[in-house]
Amino acid sequence: MTGGTWVSLLACVGQLALAGLALARVGRSPLALPVSLLSITLSTWNFSGFALARSDEAGWKLVGFAAGMMTVPCTLHFILAFVGRRRRSASVMFGTYAVFCALAMAMLAALGAPTLEERLLTLRFGLTVTALVAPPLGWGFALLVLHLRRAQHPDERARAGLVLLGLTLLVALLLTELFAELGLEVVRLGNLGTLLGLPVMATVALRFGLFGSDGGAPRMALHAAGVAAVGVLAYLAVFRLFAAQAGILVVCTTAVTFALLAATRRGVTAFVTRNERMERLATLGRFSAQMAHDLKNPIAAMKGAAQYLKEEHARGQSWDGHGEFLDLLLEQVERLDRVVDTYQRLARVEPLPRPVDLGRLVEGVLSLQAFASPGQVAIVRELTPGLPPCAGDEDLLANALENLVRNACEAMPGGGTLTVRTLRDGAGVAMEVEDTGEGMDARTRERAFDDFFTTKATGSGLGLAFVRRVVEAHGGEVVLTSREGHGTVVRLRLPAGPRRESSGAEGEAA
Repeated sequence: MTGGTWVSLLACVGQLALAGLALARVGRSPLALPVSLLSITLSTWNFSGFALARSDEAGWKLVGFAAGMMTVPCTLHFILAFVGRRRRSASVMFGTYAVFCALAMAMLAALGAPTLEERLLTLRFGLTVTALVAPPLGWGFALLVLHLRRAQHPDERARAGLVLLGLTLLVALLLTELFAELGLEVVRLGNLGTLLGLPVMATVALRFGLFGSDGGAPRMALHAAGVAAVGVLAYLAVFRLFAAQAGILVVCTTAVTFALLAATRRGVTAFVTRNERMERLATLGRFSAQMAHDLKNPIAAMKGAAQYLKEEHARGQSWDGHGEFLDLLLEQVERLDRVVDTYQRLARVEPLPRPVDLGRLVEGVLSLQAFASPGQVAIVRELTPGLPPCAGDEDLLANALENLVRNACEAMPGGGTLTVRTLRDGAGVAMEVEDTGEGMDARTRERAFDDFFTTKATGSGLGLAFVRRVVEAHGGEVVLTSREGHGTVVRLRLPAGPRRESSGAEGEAA
């Protein structure tokens, strides 16, 4: 075997190992799916080069071309996930997948049609492919450069620069293979590109905690390396035994590939599942602590009032002059009832709409905030007078605003300015919470309202997701604007409700 053949084989199993690691995190990290897809396509491309050198079957060349076509949408997918535009640019991303999937299928269809193969492997077809490759990759790299220029945090700039360098080398060196196959005098550097791309992708994935941020990550990487070593031996054995039997060779290599992916994913999933179980238990504990906190205050008030009245009764004193304590007991019982009702509606988010004065709601939420963070966070109120009321559930909206205020204060541990606004927003009204904290990076911004997503060691990932559900249940919209180093602004847009005329309606709302 030549040096290039060994490079192809080692890169192939290395990419498969990385794909297995990433597949175990699909659905939990936005980078997991594009990393796994890109790793699989690069692994297929490398394997086709190895198989072509070992079996001399021309069909492997077309398989390599098909895999090369698929690196384009996978690369764009990875870039969009990295810069936080995966959802906003979903139509472009899926359109790119559709175009290049069709090209890849045309390549695979030529396996049994020599005439079609001759038409595909021409300079004209290569130029057409190059013309199709340029727009999505050019746009993707432009987004990556823009993200690099806007990044404020040194770590984010380092990560973006590493991604830009790795993908540039990968794409540029893979294109040399296409040009060489089309008869141009170009040195083939595709193997070098994938060899350089593998550590770059692994480094980026590890820096993002894609495989977990605890002590299990080294064990997962060691498991993947062991699987990769077994894969090298398995591929060598298969080609030594069945090099002359194309059908059996395809079946055996496919089986080995799926076995590698399954073994890697199963080992990694064991680590990931254990970590996620611990995270769920921690989330449940924090949720229970929050419920206990919400219940403890009214219970403590009731207990104090009841003890005082008991002592007065033991002294033979009349309760006639202590009606306020009886009122306090009734008030706290009603408060407990509201807390229990709120938690019952937390998952369903069923608003009970009544006219709500946003200015009064904001004042109520902020009235105790100064005591929660004395001397650290300056609170600024910018309340637009004369706003029409909105039709909403005051308790749910107050809870949503409390979540935003708490998050804003936690984003400024060293102090800062918290600004809460009420304002008109088109035909509706809005509440806006702004902080002067560190802000969010692009990926955090895109996932901020996802259930159970949190960047805090003690966070539950329920706060902003609850805010989103509350606002959407009211027919409104949540808009988040944030940049690293420039703070965060969250706007809750709500439809305006009809004005109330009668005092009776006012009494009901209160």
